[in-house]
Amino acid sequence: MTTWQAILLGAIQGLTEFLPVSSRGHLALAQALMPGFTQPGLVFDVTLHLGTVLAVLALEWRRIVEAFRERYAVRLGGQLVLAMLGTAVFAVPLRHFAEQAVRWPLLIAVGFVVTAGILIAVRNRAGTLDGPTMTWGAAAVVGVAQGVVVLLPGMSRSGTTIAAGLWSGLQRRWAADFSFLLSVPAILGAAVVEGWVHRSELGAIREVLPQTLAGTATAAVTGFAALLLVRRLVHHGRLHLFAWYLLPLAALTVLLAALDVW
Repeated sequence: MTTWQAILLGAIQGLTEFLPVSSRGHLALAQALMPGFTQPGLVFDVTLHLGTVLAVLALEWRRIVEAFRERYAVRLGGQLVLAMLGTAVFAVPLRHFAEQAVRWPLLIAVGFVVTAGILIAVRNRAGTLDGPTMTWGAAAVVGVAQGVVVLLPGMSRSGTTIAAGLWSGLQRRWAADFSFLLSVPAILGAAVVEGWVHRSELGAIREVLPQTLAGTATAAVTGFAALLLVRRLVHHGRLHLFAWYLLPLAALTVLLAALDVW
């Protein structure tokens, strides 16, 4: 893996982690199409995800401060824990399946189509619940939606969780922000699990440390830009526009599989 490949993968990770288009699907597609690309291991992918955590914290620090100032930080923390428990119900038992699923392009194509359908289905949704008034039930629904994403590698975590929040009655802005905040424990939890399971690969990452750092920094910068864009599109009820990108992408994925390119 060259430095430029790492930067490209970091940019793809940063953008697609928060744009409702599936980071797992895009990373798998990009790596399949890169000539001579050698996968440095899951540890590299985990570090790219850590770059997106930095982007979330940079964007949401005012919301976090607001939660403490308006005295709903403990409630919000509890709701994030509840959402993560809902995620774990699906994510933990299906972790090995999720690792293998990214190798199946047709399954990724199905995930793209499902995400497109979800975005279209909630395009006119807009609730009234925000940070201080969000219900525990809404938090649980969003968490379960995040867990379901592991079933299809082409499903978008951000798109699915934002849609679940809108369906549960959240304000558009808060549906996006809660999805962003929920990504932090989800990504950190996955990083800890994958780091432990694949701890034998940690030593090998030193051989591509400059590339890894370049990719992680790129993921952080592009992730921040993607967060701003998604928040704006959700606020204006235009997130469903990404469906018209995902549907042709699904067709392209099927074509590449049929041609044995992927």
